[in-house]
Amino acid sequence: MQKRTWVVPLVLAAAMFGACGRDRTAESQPPTAAQQVGPAASGHLAGMLPAANEVQGWAHTRAPQSYGADDLWKAIDGAADGFVTYGVQEAVLASYRQAGTGNEAAIEIYEMKDPLNAYGKYSEERNPDYRFMDVGNEGYSGGSSVNFWKGRYYVKMTSFQANATVEQEMVKLARAMASKITVAGTEPPQLSCFPKQHQMPHTTRYLPRDVLGQSYLTNGFEARYKAGASEWRLVLVALDDAATAQDAMARYRQSVSKDEKNARQLTAPGDGGFAAKDRFYGNIGAVRKGRYLVVSLGAADEVLAGKQLAEVVASIE
Repeated sequence: MQKRTWVVPLVLAAAMFGACGRDRTAESQPPTAAQQVGPAASGHLAGMLPAANEVQGWAHTRAPQSYGADDLWKAIDGAADGFVTYGVQEAVLASYRQAGTGNEAAIEIYEMKDPLNAYGKYSEERNPDYRFMDVGNEGYSGGSSVNFWKGRYYVKMTSFQANATVEQEMVKLARAMASKITVAGTEPPQLSCFPKQHQMPHTTRYLPRDVLGQSYLTNGFEARYKAGASEWRLVLVALDDAATAQDAMARYRQSVSKDEKNARQLTAPGDGGFAAKDRFYGNIGAVRKGRYLVVSLGAADEVLAGKQLAEVVASIE
């Protein structure tokens, strides 16, 4: 899997703390007009932030700022659209410093429209190579970041320092915030449809739109697999009804094989579908069961891919 470049935390840290070489004494000065891009935060999101000394020595250095979907770009320009896609309702951003150590952290709390989309945005940004931990529903540490999701909230934390001591302090802050979320939510039940054998840990995702690169495919779920040197994906798409799914299957087949020369009909599993070769994905197998589409992308072993498609179809109620 291609590793992500974590641009958002760096942009946020720069926006909240200034350039890395900046004189730290400037932190004690009032924020400039350019920094006052969001109204002061209040309400339940602000209440989720750690209070002064709730975790020893930590307190925010200026009033936390609040943003909605319409003005989130002011805080994380270039990354806001990704949160809007997952239904962000409100975001609160705050900068913290720990007395005595000088440790600093930027904290971002995103309230999404529901736990599904909170999980979706979290799963989009996580990297399976990071170190995962029991914070919220799931959290991880990667370099100078500690992120987690719980309920309809996605929380991101970034520090300038990247060492074990600072990480431990950030985890304490994360646990303090997670304890204030009383409705935890769960991972999407659709993920249980994916076979566990060969599944790469921490690679499941929720895709709200443009599934398989198709604008008409929404509400999708994905898992990645690896056997030897071969890697591939399984995708499950939930449509409104069987007729919509049947139409989507026909459109997807057309997009994959415009001349139909490299596609062959599949009568099973489920309601059947097609198999084809694509220059980008390689082997493709796509079948339908009722209102669901199940697609295998890039599997070198077509027999194994067929077994997995059948397993997913069998698990759909």
